[in-house]
Amino acid sequence: MSEPVFVAFATQKGGAGKSTLTALTASYLYYLEGVDVLVIDCDDRQHSQKDYRENDLAVTGENPYLKRLCQNFYKKFGKKAYEIILSTPAEAAKVAVDRIEEGANPDVVFFDITGTVNDLEIVKLLSVMDYLFVPITPDTADMKSSIRFASHVVNSMITTGKSKIKDIYLVWNRVPSKAKTRLCDIIDGYLDELGLHSLNTVLSNSSRFFKDGATIGRAGIFRSTMLPPDRQLLKGSNLPELVSEIRQIIKV
Repeated sequence: MSEPVFVAFATQKGGAGKSTLTALTASYLYYLEGVDVLVIDCDDRQHSQKDYRENDLAVTGENPYLKRLCQNFYKKFGKKAYEIILSTPAEAAKVAVDRIEEGANPDVVFFDITGTVNDLEIVKLLSVMDYLFVPITPDTADMKSSIRFASHVVNSMITTGKSKIKDIYLVWNRVPSKAKTRLCDIIDGYLDELGLHSLNTVLSNSSRFFKDGATIGRAGIFRSTMLPPDRQLLKGSNLPELVSEIRQIIKV
């Protein structure tokens, strides 16, 4: 059995979309592409993955349409929902290893983590990741924070050989249009000068990324830890392209 790949979407500043991207990518891989995943929720400031799962359990229990959808899906799927484990940053890597030794067999372990470089335990956790993906948005404060964080990881952890990190990529998220804007192109040129790079795929600023089943009725679900994204909502989302690009990088 090959060792699972440790992957984290990480940022220093809230609001860039790391937790949403973690849930979307994990669910797409697991429910649509058959890649076994384990999610370690170690952002102890907010534990978003736990909150997402609790919401998903609530809405599928309360909404008859979603309840039937969930029942029909799991009859065909033949597996349970992927596991989400709560942890602190200090214990997260050990929690993942212990769970694997207990019998879990993930291809990818996702860590939802705050990317601060001022906390030794978080730095230690970041250092055992295989790949880091850093959401970056056109918002000036988010952008500067993401670039500073990625630069620090490259200069202090990757080039020095003080980590397992094979590579780090910025991920354009919540961009006003589906295609890269001129701003993105300009910033990508600046990233090149810093020895950084972003993924080719750009995610637009779309309300679909927040569709979690809370709306009563037959509204489609896009972000869920228990169901795959609605196929109609997938159209034009660029999520399949993002997951494909990530799979090529992490080789799963």
